[in-house]
Amino acid sequence: MPPQETIPVQSVTQVQPVVKLGKFKASRMIVSESWNVLKQDKEMMIFPILSSIATLLVLLAFLGGFFFLVLSGSWSGAEEYTREEEIMGYAIGFAYYLITFFILNFFQAGMMLIANARFNGQNMSFGDGIRGAVRNSFKIFQFALISSTVGLILQIISNKSKIVGKIVAAIFGAAWQILTYFSLPSLIIGEKGVKESFKDSASVIRKTWGESIIVNFGAGLIFMILFLVGFLVALGVVVAAFSLSIQSTFVFVLIGVFLFLYIVILTIVSSTLSLIFKLALYKFATTGTIPSGFSPELIQQAVKGGN
Repeated sequence: MPPQETIPVQSVTQVQPVVKLGKFKASRMIVSESWNVLKQDKEMMIFPILSSIATLLVLLAFLGGFFFLVLSGSWSGAEEYTREEEIMGYAIGFAYYLITFFILNFFQAGMMLIANARFNGQNMSFGDGIRGAVRNSFKIFQFALISSTVGLILQIISNKSKIVGKIVAAIFGAAWQILTYFSLPSLIIGEKGVKESFKDSASVIRKTWGESIIVNFGAGLIFMILFLVGFLVALGVVVAAFSLSIQSTFVFVLIGVFLFLYIVILTIVSSTLSLIFKLALYKFATTGTIPSGFSPELIQQAVKGGN
């Protein structure tokens, strides 16, 4: 591995917040300060792009497998499965969950390693992130195996009952998402085993529950507003084109391409900033050290009692 560039770190430990932040201001600070970290390591945005491409290819491959292996190459009778076809469908579903979870967590691990290096005053490249993810690939696979098993069980519960099963699956699915929210940072940055990562995640959740959930939601709301602005701009252009009797197919295709790319870019940026802030919370909750680039009042307000 090439030597990593070292950058001076400014970390603050266990300093009481000076100002109590409002929810909207805290949300804006999350976006702003996470963005400042991202600007220093723009290569982190390559990871969600590759992850999206890979998961799309996997989805297409498994849809083809389901169509030919379970439905025998025909959509007729798709609602009436034999016992063997149902088992085959669940097996394909499990394999899909496993591969997809592995891909998502693999690329997120690479992003986390680069962000963590920045927090520690180092500069890692995209290749360093990939190599770090590869070194942790077995733990990532174990985590994906457990997650896919849970996903399959919840899917079976949901399929067995039209209403009750879906409600139960939704509740347990949400609980699982919350419980494992910090499991990947624990695996990769905390260097814990899979079993220990669940306990570690639950511990961090207890410290960050409530305040951080609210401000994270607020940060997501900011991007929802940006999504809406882009949509309204595209809609305004379409209305203007009609009012001017401009009904060229090329114009409408261009507007559609613009809106699609706008949404893709916002999604990539939003997911990357969310991961950066998640890692910042994990670092402070487990070490008591505020990562470089984040305001003490923001991080300390989101974590109860620090370390």
